[in-house]
Parts: sequence; structure tokens; C-alpha cells
Amino acid sequence: MGKNICLQMLDKRYVVTAYNRSPEPLKEVTDMGAKPAKSLKDLVGGLQNHPKVIWVMLTSGEATTNIIHELSEYCNEGDIIIDGSNSFYKNSIALHENLKKKGVAYLDAGCSGGPSGALKGMSIMVGGDKEVFEKVENIFRDLSVSNGYLYVGKSGSGHFTKMVHNAIEYGMMQSLGEGLELIENGPYKNVDLAKLCKLWNNGSVIRGYLIELAARAMEKDPHLKDIAPYVEDSGEGRWAVSEAIDNNVPFSTISYSLFARIDSRSEKKFQKRVLAALRQEFGGHAVKKG
Repeated sequence: MGKNICLQMLDKRYVVTAYNRSPEPLKEVTDMGAKPAKSLKDLVGGLQNHPKVIWVMLTSGEATTNIIHELSEYCNEGDIIIDGSNSFYKNSIALHENLKKKGVAYLDAGCSGGPSGALKGMSIMVGGDKEVFEKVENIFRDLSVSNGYLYVGKSGSGHFTKMVHNAIEYGMMQSLGEGLELIENGPYKNVDLAKLCKLWNNGSVIRGYLIELAARAMEKDPHLKDIAPYVEDSGEGRWAVSEAIDNNVPFSTISYSLFARIDSRSEKKFQKRVLAALRQEFGGHAVKKG
């Protein structure tokens, strides 16, 4: 996504200095007009505007935190770091407070749309000091679709609302998977699921991007035989479930969708063996050997 954000900024006539540890994406954006930096120090030093604006687009957690701390060592007072990761919002609040002591501004920007959105226009949720947001609002406007960005509130709110967004996505994906499995294994065989999803995406109440992606996937592989039933999660669902518990918010559907993903990774299915054993013990029910 970082590479595509860079390409979109170049397309919109921004002057961009870029850094990446991998040479291939750096060469690609350099070929399109970006100035390459050899290090983070070189990156900050290559920015001529004041305040300097640095967009960080990395995976959440230590990778993002460590890079931002290093970048801040090379920044001047008033410079602005925009964090486009899916970091846990409490970590973002801590970063904001830490950088503020150094005189460096920090905005947490939750970005939705994937690589395609990064290139063509994202949906962006921004948290941080409002006066800092207003200084760079044009960047969010230019990188988003029409009406596709929002200043949500104080530090952490951008990543908090993106966390909830991704948790909702978990539940929507789970319901779509369950419904399509019922059709796939139901009484009517040879239903073209790709065509059905395209139909649903044309005027139905469940139309949307996930339906479009489902259609695209099943056009490539109608019965998804080449895809293992193993589903990872990147953390946002777990954080959201924990926050729901802390705030006494019922979170049944999204909690189940998270645990369904975890269940997909268990090869031994020990808990299912326990259930079968208990049924045999209390009721004499037959079990299958395995």
C-alpha cells in the first residue's frame, strides 16, 4: 500500500522522497519520479518543505513503532509524521505523547481500501491534534475517494475506528462464507457462485465490495479447491473483542467470526474430540475413529 500511495501522490504532482528496505518497490517509484533515499536519515534530510511531512506505511506493532522513533530523531520541531498502519490505538496514543515531547506532531490514519484503494483512492480515518490535521488535510483529500476522509477526533481515534471497521469486516466475511457454503453444499447443484455474487452486487441489499471480491475469487476457482481453509487474522479483531469486553458492548457476531478463524488453524481439533468423547461417555453415542 505504501508504494501505491507514493504512486498516487506522484500522479497528483506531489514532490516525494521515498525509502524502502526492498529495492524493487523503491526503483518502481523512483522510475515514476520519486527521489530515492538510502536511509531514514537521508529520507528526512531530503525533504525541503517546512514542516516536513513523513507518511509511514508499515505493518502494525514494533516495525512501525521503531521506525517512527528513529524518524523522530532526525525531525525538526513542527514536523509531522502520519502513521497509516493498523496499529493498536493505545500504542498510537503513546506515540503521540512521546513525539509531542520532542516537538514532533503525529497523526494516526486508519486507511481502508487495500492496494487498489491506495492507488486510486482510499477511505481514511484520522486522529490527532486538529490543528495538525488541518495543516495536511489536502493530503488526505487527495489520497481518498470523494468524501472519503474524516477527522475523527483526538489521538488514537483514527486507529480505533479503523480497528472497529476491520472487526465489522470479520463479521461480514463470516456471514458471506456461511451463506455461500450453504449454496455450495445445498440441494441445488452446479449453481454458478461467481454469477450469483455478481447478481447480488447488482441492486440487492447485500451488495458491496466483499461480494465483488467473492465473485472475482470464484471466477478464478469456482469451488475454491486451490485455497486451504486456513484463515489468519492481523490483530484488529482481537483488539476489538477485548475492547468490547472492557466497555460492556455485546459483540457476539464479530467474536464468533474471530474464533472461527482461529478454529480454521487447528489441525488436531482436540476440542471436537473432547465433545465426541463426552457424548460417548454420557449417552453411549457412537464415535468415529481417527
